Amino acid sequence: MTENGPQYPMFSKGEMSRRLSRARKLMAEQGIDCLLVSGEHNFHYFVGAAPSIGPNESLSRPSVLILPASGDPVIVSQGRDNIILGTYVEDIRDYYNVLSFPHQMVCDALSDKGLSAGRIGAELGQEQRMGIPVGDYLSIGKAMPEAQFIDAADVIIKTRMVKSDEELVYMRTAASITARARQRLYSDCLEPGMTERQVARLFQKLILEEGADGTSFVHFQFDIQSQLPGAKSAFHYDRPLRKDTILGIDTGARVGMYTVDYPRMVALGPPQDRKKRLYEQLLVVNQRMADALKPGVEVSEIHRVGVEAMKDLGVEPDNPAKLMGGSRMGHGQGIQFTEPPSITPEDHTVLEVGVVISTEPGVSDGDIQLLWEDTHVITHEGHELITTESPALKVVAF
Repeated sequence: MTENGPQYPMFSKGEMSRRLSRARKLMAEQGIDCLLVSGEHNFHYFVGAAPSIGPNESLSRPSVLILPASGDPVIVSQGRDNIILGTYVEDIRDYYNVLSFPHQMVCDALSDKGLSAGRIGAELGQEQRMGIPVGDYLSIGKAMPEAQFIDAADVIIKTRMVKSDEELVYMRTAASITARARQRLYSDCLEPGMTERQVARLFQKLILEEGADGTSFVHFQFDIQSQLPGAKSAFHYDRPLRKDTILGIDTGARVGMYTVDYPRMVALGPPQDRKKRLYEQLLVVNQRMADALKPGVEVSEIHRVGVEAMKDLGVEPDNPAKLMGGSRMGHGQGIQFTEPPSITPEDHTVLEVGVVISTEPGVSDGDIQLLWEDTHVITHEGHELITTESPALKVVAF
């Protein structure tokens, strides 16, 4: 790590040291001598900068971070010029071939760190992806027969799951921008005849105007979702909005590396009493789940609370799979808009201070279904709401 630091860091040196220290503590607990990090989001997290001019938009020129249990980390990358202004890592080793990844350079760096026979953790588990070709990963293992390559998903997930104050600044800002842009959209911009694609483009424009660096995603939720397939497609349709529906737009502004994920709803014309009643019941389920958030509670318990609240109110889940864990009722957020843990019956992750997680119940009444989501950070006292946008159901003439 450099003493003076980079010229334009997104994070303090103390913050980046905290991340490495937490990862190394978890590595020690699992007997891992080194992390081999190549997935773009994980690389950004541990390095503090992006080597690619278009993160997640190109598979050329992958980069690798080698994080040993002790000593300085090493970067193998073609993106030195994009990294040096933001990272505290000094040892950056360049390669230049576009058509192949230099797996031998990675082997040499591991050997330089005394890891030729080490236990090397890679992104092999659930919700993890490597950023280098699988063939090159296998070639690294073949070239280092005395090393043991194992799954380090648990280390990476648990490190990223706990957010610092510096990370939370980005996430709170993203939530605030999202709220301002959406309220502008709902108050001033929706008109009969507008298509989903037009609304999505306009919403992203408003998010940028409010100060975001980008948008992680935009998708639509309708109270008649079953009759409108494809509403959650990443590629929006030229399908006009329908009068007399409740529209939810789920999105998140991106600020720096961080984003949020949550919807709010608008009625396109006066809603039926049945829909208004279901909407109020949905908010009660969400509040019950939120009230249960605190350190020491298992995520599976939050799922149980949500299911019990639905039973108490006499409503069904919007997706029956949510009762069995085939679909979740909330999830972690941060660099990605969905991260571990997942609010399901099978996820027994214990909440701790700094975990950012959403409560995301969905309810149905016959052919009507509605979904809600709020984002929270776990605190010593319980939880703090990050998404403070009003829960009131806005109604527009349509």
